[in-house]
Amino acid sequence: MDTLEPVGDNISGMARCPYDPKHANVALFTGGMLFTATVTDFLAIDAVIYRSLGDSPTLRTVKHDSKWFKEPYFVHAVEWRSHVYFFFREIAMEFNYLEKVVVSRVARVCKNDMGGSQRVLEKQWTSFLKARLNCSVPGDSHFYFNVIQAVTDILELDGRPVVLAMFSTPTNSIPGSAVCAFDMTQVAAVFEGRFREQKSPESIWTPVPEDMVPKPRPGCCASPGMRYNSSSAFPDEILNFVKTHPLMDEAVPALGNAPWILRTMTRYQLRKIVVDNAAGPWGNHTVVFLGSSTGTVLKFLILPNATSSPATTAPGSQSVFLEEFETYQPGRCGRDTEDEQRLLGLELDKAAGSLLLAFPPCVARVPVARCQQHSGCMKNCLGSRDPYCGWTPEGSCIFLEPSPRVAFEQDIAGGSTSHLGECEGERGAGARGRGGATRSSPDVSPTPGLVTESFVDEPDGLVSVNLLVISSVAAFVIGAVISGFSVCWFIGHRDRKELARRKDKETILAHSESVVSVSRLGERRARGALLAPLMPNGWPKELGKVTQHDLDSGVLPTPEQTPLQQKRCPGALQNCTWEQSHNIINAALRDPGGSGPAGAGRGHGG
Repeated sequence: MDTLEPVGDNISGMARCPYDPKHANVALFTGGMLFTATVTDFLAIDAVIYRSLGDSPTLRTVKHDSKWFKEPYFVHAVEWRSHVYFFFREIAMEFNYLEKVVVSRVARVCKNDMGGSQRVLEKQWTSFLKARLNCSVPGDSHFYFNVIQAVTDILELDGRPVVLAMFSTPTNSIPGSAVCAFDMTQVAAVFEGRFREQKSPESIWTPVPEDMVPKPRPGCCASPGMRYNSSSAFPDEILNFVKTHPLMDEAVPALGNAPWILRTMTRYQLRKIVVDNAAGPWGNHTVVFLGSSTGTVLKFLILPNATSSPATTAPGSQSVFLEEFETYQPGRCGRDTEDEQRLLGLELDKAAGSLLLAFPPCVARVPVARCQQHSGCMKNCLGSRDPYCGWTPEGSCIFLEPSPRVAFEQDIAGGSTSHLGECEGERGAGARGRGGATRSSPDVSPTPGLVTESFVDEPDGLVSVNLLVISSVAAFVIGAVISGFSVCWFIGHRDRKELARRKDKETILAHSESVVSVSRLGERRARGALLAPLMPNGWPKELGKVTQHDLDSGVLPTPEQTPLQQKRCPGALQNCTWEQSHNIINAALRDPGGSGPAGAGRGHGG
């Protein structure tokens, strides 16, 4: 390419690219036709898989149908045989009873699809089907990596067509990333299986019985020689079934039923993936490069015969972690901020033996291997298990070009290097390795001089599980003690208040009885003259000024103020006792008119 001059006429970008660069956009050009997966409006509501250009009619997916798409985010598209496959993630309608659950999907359409009839699916896909991708850690309860981030093109691994996909967990889950491999023959087989349907909006999704599926099979590609040589000739029964049953019942299993690469509890999530399936001097090794959201690159070696492993393997057992290195350089690229460190793209330049990384302010190029860091130590060079590096008889670790003409030695299988002896300056080399931007594989058996630290050993802000458990238990115990003291104080305070309330009540009751006694005494004030002999000094002045309602016990005479009652006898009686005088007084009170002999005698005596 010598110039950047445009070729051909300008075409509309509608349904070919989004209005916002933040929206998803996937495109594949094959057979003179452009297949795109994007959104068609400003609000990113109308998601579409669209075919344009070429001699075939333009086709799209059904508009605003949640059974076809529910807020999808498209990741990649590949061509395989007579179909185009699209990888994306979306909200699963089959799990609508669990609110919003994001799952990863693969959908396919026939390249020769001509659309439906004028009655059903006109100018729309008649071969659109989708299935779930299963990338999970097996066990009693599977741990799913549901958010697909990136997918490779179809690779030839051990003679099988395979795609490697990068998955991560949702942001509100345990942070982790995984790489799963999918065989395209198994992907195609799932689309030949059972369909899944929802009979009513309130019912759950169930498989469709085979006797309910019309013939020919919905979603198949029409071709010459068949009963229907064009999709527009399909009966309405088949077209209606495809329109209402786009989801397959079974999920696409990962090779080995487990991730090939697994990383959890890391300080970042992995977002990009590139694969060199012809690594090493003879092109017989597979190396995977994973790019994180902050520009950190992790390198893994895929073990031989990984695709032909048993039915179920241990997660991560099909790979070996080689090294980790940083790629973003603030001095050359820009400021050291999170936005400018965000990795936008990762590509492999096989010819130059380097990686190309795109950041918002710049594009960086880094080598695929750093063999020079092992120079001077044969044990370090061989123990790195890096297919790009080899030890020469001259005593140096060099980067191996394809089909090298120099003698070299490698240990990719990971044999023991203990017979090689010790390296000079091991500690210094180890310190440089730990302080630099590169860390070697932790999967190699630890030997002196090897840098065996992984990024997992330096969580940078993450807390260990033991510390988290101890902190939780300590917080619970402290909270229980504080709660116990609080409850005891509250109960004691309540008891003290209840005791004080009872004492106050008893005091009030005693005071009320005194007032009642005084009130009764005030009713007899009119008869005070009769009691004058008992009070020779008269009533207190304060008591004479108050009324019955205002009577207060404070103005009443106290026992100290009340004089003793004198023993007086009427004149008619001589040598009488006090009891006799008291009886005479009581009789006078009952008979104020002075009737009776006692009254007459007292009046005569006066």
